[in-house]
Amino acid sequence: MNKITLPIGMHDKLFKRARVTYEIERDISDFLMAQGFNRIDTPTLEHFEVFSDHVEAHHYHLFDKKGELLVLRPDVTSQIGRVIASTRVHTPTKFSYSGKVFHYQEELRGLANELSQAGIEIIGYPAHEAVLEAIKTAKQSLDLAQVKSYQFEFSHAAILQTILESLALDSQEEAQLLDYIRKKNRTGIFEFTQTRSSEFDDFLQELPYLFGPSQQVLARAREIVDNERILMALDDVEQVLQSLSGLLDQTTMDLGQVAAMPYYTGLTFKVFGDRVPDAFLSGGRYDQLFKRFGAAELTAIGWSLDIDSVYQAIHDDLPDEGGKEGDGR
Repeated sequence: MNKITLPIGMHDKLFKRARVTYEIERDISDFLMAQGFNRIDTPTLEHFEVFSDHVEAHHYHLFDKKGELLVLRPDVTSQIGRVIASTRVHTPTKFSYSGKVFHYQEELRGLANELSQAGIEIIGYPAHEAVLEAIKTAKQSLDLAQVKSYQFEFSHAAILQTILESLALDSQEEAQLLDYIRKKNRTGIFEFTQTRSSEFDDFLQELPYLFGPSQQVLARAREIVDNERILMALDDVEQVLQSLSGLLDQTTMDLGQVAAMPYYTGLTFKVFGDRVPDAFLSGGRYDQLFKRFGAAELTAIGWSLDIDSVYQAIHDDLPDEGGKEGDGR
């Protein structure tokens, strides 16, 4: 019997959905290239070590004919780190890309395991200049895709990194603490601080509340932390927000924002909308990624946009295409 059902997390795109997502990808890609971003297309299959030192349960793995373990790419940024380290690409440089990425989602959430993305990477440029360009192009791309309502949320990867390095947890303890933080589990965080007390107890216990309008969050965080590295991270975010005051009307912060990818080391941001439950754009600085591939540290920042989530955000505003057999939602 031939199988006609799709693997879990895979979906066909039909009619309006297929057309509109293609147009979003095309228009954003054309815009980014017109802004001076060099187009890059990386392979769908890579050696698994490009993305992690360990086999990750949420990655799709397969063996080639020689028995080498390969992975369907879960993100593009790591691949660009490999490109910089293994080719004669000169920096500074700016890349833009679009294509498919793959990773297992929790089955009960009903999310897709194959995602269409578009994104950028800015490598080797002065940090502040690169950050502002990244956020500006992210906003322009969302406007080009006709997303009407969205908000940027900022954080800084060094905040949680500082805490985790100081606590020196084993992998299981670290995963548990990050899960408490991600879910804003106040009871779990409090119980953790009772068993692993540190200078960060007050800050960790307050972390589930440290989200909302940016200036309010910054002010409250500075009242309860005196760690120099964390204070520097807060200053970094505030400096960026001041430079963006004429571009973004209102921003929020979430200091309990767990970085979407493990290579982020500096400012991070996500973009949320009223019609999409999860962030449909995320990005940040990842200066140390290149060391993973034996290259020197470089200033780097990028973002990726989930094209299917953008479609969901604009779907209700699209003109009705009467006479078509559905839209392949």
